[in-house]
Parts: sequence; C-alpha cells; structure tokens
Amino acid sequence: MLGTDTHRCVPLEWIDLLLRKSPVVLRSSAFVLLAVSALESPAIAQRAEIRLQATAPATSSISASNHSAASGNSAATAISPNLRALYQRTQAVRSEADVTAIARACANVVSSQKSSTADRDYAGSLLAWALNRRGEMRNEAAAAMVQRGALEEADKLDHQAADDFETAIQYGPTNWRIHHNFAISLAMKGDYARAINSVTRALELKPDYANAYFNRGELYFELGRFEQASKDYSLAIERDATDPQYYNSRAHSQFMLEDYDVAIADYQRAAELGTDSAVYQSDLADAYQFLGKWEEAAQAYRSAVAINNKYARAYQNASWLMATCPDRKFRNGDLALSAAKKALELGDANSPRVLETLAAANAANGKFTEAIQFQRRALAVSSDAERSEVQQRLSLYEAKTAYVQPRLDSSTTTGEPGGANRVRTASNKTTQTRQ
Repeated sequence: MLGTDTHRCVPLEWIDLLLRKSPVVLRSSAFVLLAVSALESPAIAQRAEIRLQATAPATSSISASNHSAASGNSAATAISPNLRALYQRTQAVRSEADVTAIARACANVVSSQKSSTADRDYAGSLLAWALNRRGEMRNEAAAAMVQRGALEEADKLDHQAADDFETAIQYGPTNWRIHHNFAISLAMKGDYARAINSVTRALELKPDYANAYFNRGELYFELGRFEQASKDYSLAIERDATDPQYYNSRAHSQFMLEDYDVAIADYQRAAELGTDSAVYQSDLADAYQFLGKWEEAAQAYRSAVAINNKYARAYQNASWLMATCPDRKFRNGDLALSAAKKALELGDANSPRVLETLAAANAANGKFTEAIQFQRRALAVSSDAERSEVQQRLSLYEAKTAYVQPRLDSSTTTGEPGGANRVRTASNKTTQTRQ
C-alpha cells in the first residue's frame, strides 16, 4: 500500500498522520478504547488512561428479578436475608477490598450444597458483578500506575483484571458490559483476535452500543483490516453522529484505503465536532500536508496551536512544513526553527522525528553544523526501517544542502487509487497505533 518511491513528498512517519495510531506505550495496548460507564455515556480512555467505569449494581449483571428480590420486592422471600444484606453492601463499595469481600461471600453461597437454587442463582449474578467491578478497579489503578511510570506493576494489575472479567463471564454470560470490559483487557494484552470475539459478543447482547462498534473498528484497524474497521466506525456513527473520535478514526481507515476525499471530509467533520481538541485539527493538517495541500495544512496547524499552544505535535509538523515545503511561499526558516524548538521543549527530546525536524529547520536557516548534530542524534535513535532515509538527509546536510520535499504533481492529489504507492515513508510501520 504505502511504498517507498521518492516521487511523493511527505514521509508518513514525519507528519504523524496517524498519530493516534502510532507506536506508544499503553501498557500492552496501542489504541483508544471507549469504556462502559454507569450511565452508558462514552468515556474516552486515552491510551495510557483506560478507565473501565463502574457499573451500578442496579444495572449490573444482577438479573432484574433477582435485583427485585434483593431489594425487598415481590420475590423477596426467595432470597435469604444474608444475600439481601450483601446486595445492600454493593451500594457502598469504596475499595478493591470491599468488592473482594463481597465476591468471596457470594462464592461461598454458590459452592455450598446447603444453599437454595434461588440463592445460588442470585449469588452467581452478584459474584459476576463483584468480579467485573474489581476488574474495573484494577484497570483504574493500573492506569494511575502508568502515569507514574510503574509499568511492570500496571501490567500485573491489568492481567489480574483480565482474569476477573473472564471469570465474571462464567457467572454472568449474558452481561454485555462484562464481555466489553474483557475485550478491552484482551486488547491491552495485545490479543486482538480474542478481543474482537469478545466485543462481538457484547454487540450481540447490546446491538445499539456505539462505543463497542468503535472499539471493534479500532481492533480491526490495528490488524490492518481497514475496510472492516471503516464499516464499524460507520455503524458507530449511525448510532451516535456527535462523537468526533468516530469520524477521526474512520478518516484514518479511509486514508489507509487511499480514499482521500472521504478521509478529508471525515477529518473535517471531526474537527468541526471536536472544536476544543488540537488533535483533530492536527490530524486534518497532517492529511493536507500529506496530499500537498500546503495552504490548508498551514491554516489547520494554526488552528491547532490556537486551541492548545502546548501541543508539541502541531509545532513539530508545522515546522516540517515551513522548513521543507517545495512551495517557497510556505517556507519560513525562522518560524520553522522556532516551532521546532517549541516542539522539543514540549515533546520527547529523544524522538527521531523531533530531532529530524530540528535538523531540517536548522538546515533551512543555513545552520548545517547544528543540522548535522541533530540528524546524527536522530540516526542514533531511529529504527532499522528509518535509518536509510535518515542517513540520506544527513548526507544532504553534510553537503551543506537543505532538505526540500519533492514537488507534487496534480495527479497525486486526486485521491485516485494508487496515489499512495508513490509515498516515501520513513518506516514501514503504517498501521501501528493510538495511547
């Protein structure tokens, strides 16, 4: 799909077109998932911040009839007082220890031959809720650990959470939330095939849940199955046309399918809906830059910075545009260098893309000594797939020549199939993903 011919100009890794889909540390996951909340409202779980929201017991795996019984309604006599009291405790859980105590009590009832059938059935439903809730708590704690850099401990908790969800399914097989949560845990472990199966089961039980279609689309995208991903994003949009992330992700998949006009329309719609997000404006700008629409790209980068003046990626890719654009009208060495320094200040000082942007900006200003220094640093931290192109630009700077992107001809921006085969990429990692 994305070739390495040098006739096209913007290296995909350079503009980070699929930033949300670029290699990142999300414990073991690499994309955004929307978690289930108590009120079934979308809660965006940004990469290292996957949060499986608590589900209130009244809407949990506890069946409606058993919930009525435990609440003291018509079937109350079918459930023992101890279990009804245990249900009341679910209303006040505050910690993993609280939930674990409930789970153990329920497990004792389920395994006891002295328990009535009604008690065992109800205890099984309550056990499913407790295990699911504990899994959510463990994921929440793991997300906090990731923020602190405690990745090993976070990974351990994530695996424990996955075990909780898997066991909960045994006791609550018709609870769509548990299947959905289990799918997220599997995805975080990199088990995308099983995650797809689990989220598909959740959709069989809850076919109107837009976030589940989105999540399955993300999984298909990660596997390079872009047509299926696009279909699922569309199904999510049919159920909720107000979420910008749905459009942005569909734009990513359409772009990978080389349907550029549709992709641009979706990026634009995401930016319109997500007016407070610099990410959507930057994705739109990156797509414009990729297609050689320099003026539109420049305007979108300005919009991104206006929304969030601390968003490193917007500065980085705007700098790349101003330093290397084949149209002199959009080149500005001074501003390119200023933006590159800002990206370094705000972003990852060891990122090969940031370092190469600094090198290109210095070269655009005739500062080849500095350009060579940054380019050599970039070469030292580049992947094997990136090294050849990084070395090529280093050779340019050593020859005191600034790098300028090859000029596009009109046929490369029509959105016709095959256009992307002329893209020069900085690596082959075109489908690696968002946290």
